[in-house]
Amino acid sequence: MNFDDNNPDYFLHDFDKNAPSEPERPAAEPQEPSRRIHFDDTPPVTPQLPSKRRGCRRGWVWFFSIVIVALAATIYIRYFTPYVTDSRMTGYITNVERRGIFFKTFEGEMISETALTDTTRVYTRDFVFSIPDDSVARAMQSLQGSGRPVRVTYERFYGTLPWRGASTCIVTAVEPR
Repeated sequence: MNFDDNNPDYFLHDFDKNAPSEPERPAAEPQEPSRRIHFDDTPPVTPQLPSKRRGCRRGWVWFFSIVIVALAATIYIRYFTPYVTDSRMTGYITNVERRGIFFKTFEGEMISETALTDTTRVYTRDFVFSIPDDSVARAMQSLQGSGRPVRVTYERFYGTLPWRGASTCIVTAVEPR
C-alpha cells in the first residue's frame, strides 16, 4: 500500500460539509443573554463557577482561625487569669531574695501560722511565693526574720511567666500584724 501525501484530499476526504465550524457552548455558561447594559463594545463577561481549590482554601482558613482563637483563649486563661484572687495567709516570713538570670524577680518563703499552731498534723511545707512589685518586696524584706507575724494577700495562677516569677502564687500586698 502506497500513501501519497501530495493528494490534497487525503486527510479531508471524510470531512462533513454540514458540521458546525464552532464547538458548542459549555454547559456552565448561561444560555440567556445578560440583562446588564454595556456602554462599551466589549461582550458581557459570563460568571464563573467557584473552583474546588477556592472552597478547600476557605475551609483551611476557617480551620486555622478556629485553632488560633482556641490557642489564644487557652493561653489567656492559663497565664493571665488568676483562679484564686484576694486570698490571705498569715505567718512568718523566713526568706525573701531576688532571683533570676534574665528576669530578676523577688521570691519568698513563709511559714504558715496554722502549721505552727497545729499539733495534730506534721509540718509539711512552707508557703512559696513570688513578688513582682518592688515596694512590696522591700516591705517584706524589712519584716523578714523579725519574728512578727504578717498577713499576705496573694493571687494564684495556673501557669508561671518569667517576668512574674517562678511561683504560681503572686503576692500583691503585705500587712504586719
